[in-house]
Amino acid sequence: MEIIVTDELDERFINFCASFGCKIEDPQVVLLLNNFDKIIGCTSFKVYDADSAEITTLFINSYDNRDRISYKLIRQLEKIAIDYEFKNIRVSFDSKEDILVEIFEKLDYHFIDDNWMIKEFKSLI
Repeated sequence: MEIIVTDELDERFINFCASFGCKIEDPQVVLLLNNFDKIIGCTSFKVYDADSAEITTLFINSYDNRDRISYKLIRQLEKIAIDYEFKNIRVSFDSKEDILVEIFEKLDYHFIDDNWMIKEFKSLI
């Protein structure tokens, strides 16, 4: 499996998101997970504010290894957010019952209100 770093204009991202009924137009940093020339997952973030990035997509096209694939994509996205010097990364949910909440909790995200989870990046300074 190969992770491809791209943006919201990448046709592979546009088509993959469309297969989930989603259309993204805001500027994004996009990660695509390629497996034998087939995109099986993607995640992306956009700037939320000066200190924060917001995860806007996480789509996995496989029930096999869904958690492992999600962790791999999210961890890589976090590394990129740190490289851009964001202090935290956040994600919103319509409900605390969303099936992805458990995945984000295992990656040290926590709710700051009914809809938003956040992960603070630890500084080495």
